[in-house]
Amino acid sequence: MASTLVHRLFQFAADQPSAPALHGHDPQGKPTLLTWGDYGTQVREVAAGLAGLGVNAEDRVGIIANNRPEWVIAQFGIMSANAVPAPMYTTLQAEQCAFVLDHADLTVVFCDTAEQAAKLREAAGSRALKIIALVPFEAEDVTTLDELRALGRVDLSVAQARIDAIDPDAMGLLIYTSGTTGEPKGVMLRHRGLTLMADATLDRFPHLKNGIKYVSYLPLCHVAEQLMTNYFQLSSGGEVWFIEDPKDIRDALLEVRPEVFLGVPRVWEKMQAALEARLREATGLRAALARWALATELRGFDADVKRNDGKERVGLLRRLARRLVVTRIKEAIGLDQVGVAVTGAAPISESTLRFFASIGLIIYEGYGMSETSGVATSAEYRRPRFGTVGKPLNCVEIQIADDGEILLRGPIMTTGYLHREVLTAELLDGEGWVHTGDIGNLDAEGNLTITGRKKDILITAGGKNIAPAELEAYIQSIEGVGQAMVVGDRQPYLAALVTLDPEALGAVAQGAGVPEAELSALAQQPEVAAWVQSQIEEKCNARVARVQTVKKARVLPTEFTVDGGELTPTMKLRRKVVMQRYADDIATLYAG
Repeated sequence: MASTLVHRLFQFAADQPSAPALHGHDPQGKPTLLTWGDYGTQVREVAAGLAGLGVNAEDRVGIIANNRPEWVIAQFGIMSANAVPAPMYTTLQAEQCAFVLDHADLTVVFCDTAEQAAKLREAAGSRALKIIALVPFEAEDVTTLDELRALGRVDLSVAQARIDAIDPDAMGLLIYTSGTTGEPKGVMLRHRGLTLMADATLDRFPHLKNGIKYVSYLPLCHVAEQLMTNYFQLSSGGEVWFIEDPKDIRDALLEVRPEVFLGVPRVWEKMQAALEARLREATGLRAALARWALATELRGFDADVKRNDGKERVGLLRRLARRLVVTRIKEAIGLDQVGVAVTGAAPISESTLRFFASIGLIIYEGYGMSETSGVATSAEYRRPRFGTVGKPLNCVEIQIADDGEILLRGPIMTTGYLHREVLTAELLDGEGWVHTGDIGNLDAEGNLTITGRKKDILITAGGKNIAPAELEAYIQSIEGVGQAMVVGDRQPYLAALVTLDPEALGAVAQGAGVPEAELSALAQQPEVAAWVQSQIEEKCNARVARVQTVKKARVLPTEFTVDGGELTPTMKLRRKVVMQRYADDIATLYAG
């Protein structure tokens, strides 16, 4: 196939112009559809329009918007102009936007709301900035996407000249990290790396190569959603439905019934909590049937994995379990057509993976980061090894350093951080190895296990080095627990901050022997605190060395959220923010 996503887009536009490509909604909420031919036409017009605005080859152009068809039209219009998309999180404050505008030297930015436009104006200050509205909204001095496309139609030949000039080894995408450890870093990714990574991932799941149905709902400024929405679609063809508000994902799944679904661990955990709550409501014969069916499916899955031949055996009992219960559960959540379910971006508990295996959904865990163009390892099709993140893709080398750090090398790796020579030198060594900052090990089969982050290591007062990720995963496997953060740096023992899952408060109340109540009220009951600690003893402390045991837990009256700042947009913990915000709660864990 062609060596850049841009060329692949126009190839599909030429080969299947009438096939559906992008699904969205107009400002009135009515469904919209763009064919591959429409997609290619609009991208070409945007590219020529940007050239008409004075955007030169290799210039960076910003995007700050919710997921929508116009988002990817803007992205590939920028790429087709031989410029570089530099997307930003919609949650950024004006000061943070100002940093990206200055650092990436942005003079043109696409956005989709008047509020985002106002924020950009504030961030730009005296900087000259052209704002392009992806959809119509009331604002002064804004160019609409339709106006930009009309400008492009004046001379479309300039777009083809820009497309022909694209160097596959040049920067094609600038992904900014979420800034969990300071100022965001601009990760420079090459055109060739994006397509190589897509091809390597599709080689692992070859049945996805003929086009898929997919729902795009995670932030497109994150490399994981870029992989699913853009790399995959432009390497296989197919259709993408765009969801502007991630809170609408449940309804979208029921409507679309996608064939591939990516959920960060928190998405899967909340789905699990909701399903378990519904299963608990069943009584009598119905409850017994559900327990039997899920246990039967899980035994079949375990047997398939043990055989290790990549094949699924469905005997009479398993077929019956699926017909009576398992398939109906998947249909109820809109995942009955999913052939590949994926997770990544943060650790996921083995108990969650096994729960979904019991309803016939194998979740394939992958590992990567912006610096690897998305994915570097993934579980093998029908051969997952829960607790690991699978094996390296065929374009990735892996090595474990003497201190346990995971090192990666290959053509999909970043060329470095924009304008950050010192940080680039820390990331990439002289032999081309990317120093990930993650700690892990390889098993006898070559599967990678992540045990923690170097910077997150806790050093207790006794001098013991503890990686909190493993312990947090055990605690989060407790039914009713939403999130957990283990603390204990320079302290005599480990402790944890714990939040409750609002979708599983019934399980918490039942376990603690108290009436069900609102999250904030339930969290403050001493019986709940005692129950959480007893569960930590059983689900965590019983599985780890004595120095790793969590001695105390504080149940918080609220969740960690993206809006609250405790989580990144892909729901990773911002440990520094949590430490600062809950300093008093942490202090009580070590008082007396």
